[in-house]
Amino acid sequence: MSSHIPLPKDKHNKSKLFYIGPYYQITLKLSDLIDPAFIANYIKRNTLIALCSNRFIDADDVFAIDGQKLILSVGKDTYETLGLVGRHAQFPLERGSRFVIEIDLLADCMDPEKKYFQRVRNRFDAVLHEPVEFIVGYFDKTTGTPVTFDVPGATIVTPQFDTRTLQNAVVPSIPECLFSTNEQTDTWTENAHEMFEWIGLAANCSQAILTNDSQTSAYSVPEPNLKKDMQVVTVRGLLSATAIHSVINELIAAHTEFYVCVWGFDDAPVSWNSSEHNFYVSGENMYAQAYVPQRNCCLSFQACGPWDAFS
Repeated sequence: MSSHIPLPKDKHNKSKLFYIGPYYQITLKLSDLIDPAFIANYIKRNTLIALCSNRFIDADDVFAIDGQKLILSVGKDTYETLGLVGRHAQFPLERGSRFVIEIDLLADCMDPEKKYFQRVRNRFDAVLHEPVEFIVGYFDKTTGTPVTFDVPGATIVTPQFDTRTLQNAVVPSIPECLFSTNEQTDTWTENAHEMFEWIGLAANCSQAILTNDSQTSAYSVPEPNLKKDMQVVTVRGLLSATAIHSVINELIAAHTEFYVCVWGFDDAPVSWNSSEHNFYVSGENMYAQAYVPQRNCCLSFQACGPWDAFS
């Protein structure tokens, strides 16, 4: 997940990112993820997010943990060999069918004495026994701040931070119609698209919002606008959604306008509200927001790829 936060220049802005910290890389077998000790020590105590790395959801078997749910998104051959009950995926593999199996790690049936647990462990040992590389985020349930993930073999990964200053950036005023109504007239839609486009350009520090010259660029910043110095803070890594919200709340408390862009992982098996996610032309799964604390207002823009059940 990558997060971009364009905001007015302020020497204290970076200190508001203390909620964001390290995540981990580790190689585990799927049977390790259902081990009773692992569930007791990590799944029950805090929030664990895991995604297998170096795999592509439109071509490979992909595995993830979303809180207490273990998700297997697999091809037809793996599904039929594995012999665990799942469902047809809404979106296929590049070639052939795909199936989704979800296992609630905190369900009563995952008691080691229960037949279902024993069957899952047996099938993992027999079929999905190869080690898998994962990136893992382990977060406090309340604040979203990172918690130590002390499983042997886990390697700490520090998110990449980058801060850039845009001097005299051309910043559009948010059109009044976006505040006053949710009725999506042609004018409302055009203004919303223009604002969304500008946020994307700002997040990527585009020269187009610095020069705003129609003779050298096909893009022009919507009017009315004004020039401001801005900072663009970019964080790349596996971030907690709760931590992102905590950073946003800190910025709201500072009573300053700011903008946020957050990108999800292209090859994650789930997206919004645990909706099924896949990759077609793209694996787009992102949102952008414009905050105007003085008006107690937030404008949200959301984009999902065509193979995302939330779209």
